[in-house]
Amino acid sequence: MTFVRGAVAMMFALALGCGQKTAAPSTPPPPVDRKSCSAAEDCTLVEACCGCSAGGRRVSIRKDAVAEYEATRAQRCGESACTAVTSTHSSCDAEATCENGECGVIGHMGGVP
Repeated sequence: MTFVRGAVAMMFALALGCGQKTAAPSTPPPPVDRKSCSAAEDCTLVEACCGCSAGGRRVSIRKDAVAEYEATRAQRCGESACTAVTSTHSSCDAEATCENGECGVIGHMGGVP
């Protein structure tokens, strides 16, 4: 009789466990908006994975996204191989702008990198 009670208790426990929902897989957070703007003052230039002093360039992002951009640098740039030369990329002599609602780079003298 004890065996039957144990088997019934086990089946009851299994039946209760089968009805529970499992946790939904976590979805990744939405990408951070680093580019949208309404005026050039919303934007700033930051070093890309390889900055101007390492054979690279600068990119334009929203000023309020700089901290997040820098905090994720290691994750984004971990496999980048930079060189020990000063870059001649036009973004290294440029300024941030806002064109068509998106941060961009405009070279000095009006050139687009």
